[in-house]
Amino acid sequence: MLFFEKKREMLNYKVVPYVGNISVKQSSHDAAMAIESIINDYSRHSWSFVSIDRLETAVNDPGCFGINAQKTTSYIQLIIFSRTE
Repeated sequence: MLFFEKKREMLNYKVVPYVGNISVKQSSHDAAMAIESIINDYSRHSWSFVSIDRLETAVNDPGCFGINAQKTTSYIQLIIFSRTE
């Protein structure tokens, strides 16, 4: 009996930042269409859509000479893709 070992394929990931800006005259449909366009564009380049996630980051503003130093929280939307190499 012959046993064949399946070659392990390595997954590569691409993380694309996304800001969903729409005007007051646009709808959630317009935001969804923008995301769909990005996903379709990457899929034409052999990337497979994985998920959309939100990344929370702390932004440090040192102020002037440390006076009024502030720390704020920023959120970034990320579209994640993968493909085998």
